[in-house]
Amino acid sequence: MTGDSGMDTPSAAGPGPRPAESLAGAEVVLLRSPDRAGPMAGELRSRGASVRLMPLIDFQRPSDTGPVSEGLRGLGQGEFDWIIVTSATTVQALRAAEAAGSALAVLCRGTRVAAVGLGTARALKSAGIVPDLLPSGDQSARGLAALWPAPGPGRNRIFLPQADIANPFLRTSLSAAGWDVVAVPAYETVDYPAPEEQRIMPRTGAPGAPGAEVLSPADYRAWTAARGGAEAARNHAVVVTSPSTARRFVRDAGPDGTALLVAIGDPTAAELAHLGHPAAATAKHPTPAGIADAVEAARAAQNFQHPDPEGREQP
Repeated sequence: MTGDSGMDTPSAAGPGPRPAESLAGAEVVLLRSPDRAGPMAGELRSRGASVRLMPLIDFQRPSDTGPVSEGLRGLGQGEFDWIIVTSATTVQALRAAEAAGSALAVLCRGTRVAAVGLGTARALKSAGIVPDLLPSGDQSARGLAALWPAPGPGRNRIFLPQADIANPFLRTSLSAAGWDVVAVPAYETVDYPAPEEQRIMPRTGAPGAPGAEVLSPADYRAWTAARGGAEAARNHAVVVTSPSTARRFVRDAGPDGTALLVAIGDPTAAELAHLGHPAAATAKHPTPAGIADAVEAARAAQNFQHPDPEGREQP
């Protein structure tokens, strides 16, 4: 869930490298599991980067599936005016909710659907659903809230399935505007890997990032140490993909200023700053191209020692 960012940008002086060479020689560690890393890893490689993966979080069914099952039942019976979907992971979680008994596209018939960003919209389309509302600029909870219509006559009910640790901004802002928001945990965020029987997407069920080396936090620490410490390690970038991933990276990988940290969006950048490890750059858009652009910016600026980096505030 991730407006312009305060992202550092490369110098405009002199001719830039061709796109295919813009990350030549760069080493990037992407904090995603192989089954979720394919598009980002592919974009980084297309620009010449070497990509390693370090999955730190995973997603599993909620310990109590009653609320999401009840919400899906109400959705299928037309009890909501809108359903808001805030991530591709939420789409996966809803499709995995067996208690619904019907395809998600069938349950959404007659209910307007809002997606928080392009990645979420693509996941919905793969489920046979075309969103009715999608932010074109700020693809975040804040951007969606800014576009949200005023309540009209009738129920004004919204179904908001989300992560168990989701930021309450969207729920509270829409509730304050007069909407009846039914927010339920659709999945739980846990340390990687989740138990296979609880994981919302089987590890073999999605296109991955073939050929990428997968590091554990211990592997990562050994890899950075072998490269000669902080000065040598500054040549690599770590793409941090969520606030919860930021917390686990700082907790488990021991960054200590040894990498250029690139945040996927404002909430992640805010969390990194709060943890004392500010991002060198923040992606303007949480897309593969946006991430690769931010890695380029971070490498060009080498600004990871900035004491209080610019950036959009977390809502």
